[in-house]
Amino acid sequence: MMRGNGALIVLSLFLGACALRAPPTQMEIFDQSLPVETAIPPEWIAGGNPAAVANNWLQTFNDPVLDSLVSEALANNLDLRQAADSVEVARQTVTVVGAQLLPQLGGQISGKRTHDFGDEEDFKHTFNHTVAALSMTWELDIWGRLRAQRAAAADNFEASTLDFAYARQSLAATVALNWYVTTEARQILQLAERAVGIYGRLLDLARIRHTSGKSSELDVVDARARQESAQAAQEEARISYGHALRSLEVLLGRYPAAEIAASPAYPRLPPPVASGVPVDLLIQRPDILAAEYQVLAAFHQQEAARLALLPSFSMALTAERVGDHLLSQLGLSPKLVSAQIGTTIPIYEGGALCAALKIATAQQAQAVSYYGSVVLNAFREVENVLASETLLANQLRYAERSLADRSRAVKIAAEQYRAGKRDLLWVEQLQAEQLLVEANVIKLRNAQIANRIRLHLALGGSFEAAPAVVETVSRK
Repeated sequence: MMRGNGALIVLSLFLGACALRAPPTQMEIFDQSLPVETAIPPEWIAGGNPAAVANNWLQTFNDPVLDSLVSEALANNLDLRQAADSVEVARQTVTVVGAQLLPQLGGQISGKRTHDFGDEEDFKHTFNHTVAALSMTWELDIWGRLRAQRAAAADNFEASTLDFAYARQSLAATVALNWYVTTEARQILQLAERAVGIYGRLLDLARIRHTSGKSSELDVVDARARQESAQAAQEEARISYGHALRSLEVLLGRYPAAEIAASPAYPRLPPPVASGVPVDLLIQRPDILAAEYQVLAAFHQQEAARLALLPSFSMALTAERVGDHLLSQLGLSPKLVSAQIGTTIPIYEGGALCAALKIATAQQAQAVSYYGSVVLNAFREVENVLASETLLANQLRYAERSLADRSRAVKIAAEQYRAGKRDLLWVEQLQAEQLLVEANVIKLRNAQIANRIRLHLALGGSFEAAPAVVETVSRK
């Protein structure tokens, strides 16, 4: 009769298990995370093509060397390896937390030998005591506290998976940015070397004119000072070039030996890209989705803390076989079975459980605010790079026109100096301005390419043919 009552109690507890509260939807999280006054426009303020964002942006640069560098970084980058290990930790944590929902089985085997040293020989005895036991304990998740904890662990796993996806996207973009920084550094170094040659020839010309009495010693001194300044700038450019190479090599997992061969020229800028609309970022960018899952994890943690205030139920079963001299003397069976169903009711915990609930509630609010900041920063990144697309193109066009005019002016001034119509200082000033404009053109070309790479990353487009966000990722 007791056995039937126990089964009935267990069945009733299972049937009465409470369902967890439904987590907030994506739009509910979005609405809660931003101030009421924050309105999201239907299209980007800075313009752009509202067509769907495309993937495989790396191929649009048509740079096989860059493709190989990105593949090498994905295989060897140490920061990415750490991110992958974090995913594995989160994956196994789901198993650890979920195991609390299952019965816990354990076994025990022990033996004890006791010898009684009595005063008389007839009272000296040796007793053997052995125990072989199998036990099961099971916390019955009536209210759903353990299920909430498992759901939080699953959400954290999804967040870490998305963080890893964003880390891959960021690494590909960072490698591309650093690759073209080495191109910029190489071109700046070549320009600095050319500047040394230019000022060296101007110094030779000043000496010839001074020897022939056509100019003063001031021209010679000034030309020599400018050449020495150019030599100093050349050494600075060499330092920057070495730094750029070493930074790229570390990204690739190589020793920073500054041995990688930089490209001598930039690739042709790919055609403009589709930018979608602002709301698309909520499902395209892995970092935004990761922040959303962090909110869900915090929601389930808060749910678990709330349910911890309720009584908990547990069941224990134990089966033993005991070998003991006393049992044999009394004629008792050595096989024992016990069952226990109990409840633990929190009565006084010094305020710990209530404090834990308040902490979990505050952490949930933090996660919602963090989500809002991630979203707003993502909007800012896209608006900035979209606006810069046109501005950089205009800036580069004006700079290239200025460079053409400066080059023509230097050529005319040099001819007039040889003819004795202009002094050397005039030529040197024009030459210095031309070199500055040319350096600016080099930097603007790199800035234009870098802006395009940042645009792809900001929009959430993948550098691979597959989307950045794996479609199998779904809310638990």
